[in-house]
Amino acid sequence: MANIYLIRHGQASFGANNYDNLSNLGHSQSRHLGEYFNQRLIQPNHVICGNMTRHQQTRDACLSTLSPPLLHDSLKISAPWNEFDHENVIAVYRPDLASPDAMKYYLQQQTSPTRAFIELFSQAIEQWQQQSNSANDSYSESWQHFTQRVSQGLQQLIEQTNDNDTIFVFTSGGVISAAIMQILAVPEGQFFNINKQLVNCGVTQLQLKRQRLSLITLNEHSFFDGSQRHLHSLI
Repeated sequence: MANIYLIRHGQASFGANNYDNLSNLGHSQSRHLGEYFNQRLIQPNHVICGNMTRHQQTRDACLSTLSPPLLHDSLKISAPWNEFDHENVIAVYRPDLASPDAMKYYLQQQTSPTRAFIELFSQAIEQWQQQSNSANDSYSESWQHFTQRVSQGLQQLIEQTNDNDTIFVFTSGGVISAAIMQILAVPEGQFFNINKQLVNCGVTQLQLKRQRLSLITLNEHSFFDGSQRHLHSLI
């Protein structure tokens, strides 16, 4: 039986010109996550991540606190674990909010910026799910292609994982949500309800037994409780 840990990246730079970069909080979250794995004596023998900067920064900060350190040949980049382009999905839904400055100004005008963004994002994703590239070629990736890509990543895990492996996969909330949706056969309409609950550096554990993936824990983040509560974030 193999254990696979899907890890959402640390807090990225929301509202900045380059979202794909960890904030200072994101780096702290990632290092604390590594300390948590050390305390639980969880040591991966393989590490996978998407090729996005925030994935690799989270990986590097987390692994920097592991003891003993991992060998370089245990690290792998895998494109199926990349997040969908959330900025593109929002821009197609609301072209007037396509630039970071426009989005920042819009949220500053809201009574609750976080709630306003979540509502906007939910509506943008609903439109994305209902349309395909053939219907609207403004999307950089269709919903269908995204979910197929995640399915490909899961299938690669099944084919390439050996018994007793412990694997860390550094990825994003949308990918984790789509993976859980597929593993549990959850209707795609529930995608955003899963996605909006996933905290930065939250851990979702899967087990692989007899070529079948099972969900063990979803969005584990108790290591951000108590004195570490300041490390908790969703966006």
